[in-house]
Amino acid sequence: MNLVQDKIVIITGGTSGIGLCAAKIFMDNGATVSIFGKTQEEVDAAKAELKETHPDKEVLGFAPDLTNRDEVMAAVGAVAEKYGRLDVMINNAGVTSSNVFSRVSPEEFKYMMDINVTGVFNGAWAAYQCMKGRKEGVIINTASVTGIHGSLSGVGYPTSKSAVIGFTQALGREIIRKNIRVVGVAPGVVNTPMVGNIPEEILDGYLSSFPMKRMLEPEEIANTYLFLASDLASGITATTVSVDGAYRPS
Repeated sequence: MNLVQDKIVIITGGTSGIGLCAAKIFMDNGATVSIFGKTQEEVDAAKAELKETHPDKEVLGFAPDLTNRDEVMAAVGAVAEKYGRLDVMINNAGVTSSNVFSRVSPEEFKYMMDINVTGVFNGAWAAYQCMKGRKEGVIINTASVTGIHGSLSGVGYPTSKSAVIGFTQALGREIIRKNIRVVGVAPGVVNTPMVGNIPEEILDGYLSSFPMKRMLEPEEIANTYLFLASDLASGITATTVSVDGAYRPS
């Protein structure tokens, strides 16, 4: 059974890690996927990889500045115009930092909030414009377990992801009247390139507190996106689902 057959899907941060993995899994399940990335070069490389695994599938790719609502709206609108609608928006793009509080500059903190919070807001806003007329759609926002439990080091990332959790709950309650679901996913430590930004001693601290004693794999997060985007999750909205291997900070 293809869980998202014929769905029109956009994935931000779709050029690597969880986002690229999700693109492949959604395409495996019958969706038409468009990806957003940081640069057009990264987008083109990811599109080429997706075409290798799915030669019969069309993939659109854009590199909007996620902090600029007009650019995001233009890219999302282009997808909706091309295919006649937008069914699923996955706001997956994000940046991280493990700098301790005393070393976080105002510029670093602002950048974290701009990408991780404003970027999600803009993606959701643009998706809503495309979904509200049909009164149907799903918006999935990537949060983090650190937004729930905090982090062993770094305040900007947990703060931004806590904001995403709050935004998801508030928006989900507001727009369910339009039959648009909004759901968050809070991953634990996932085996992606982003892990390379975490100092080894911090990563070891995370893993030592995992009952699973391993990092999660991108497929485990992407499959959660898949379920939440499908009609099987029709009653789930205004909440965030943790996929964290029972992580709790020690």
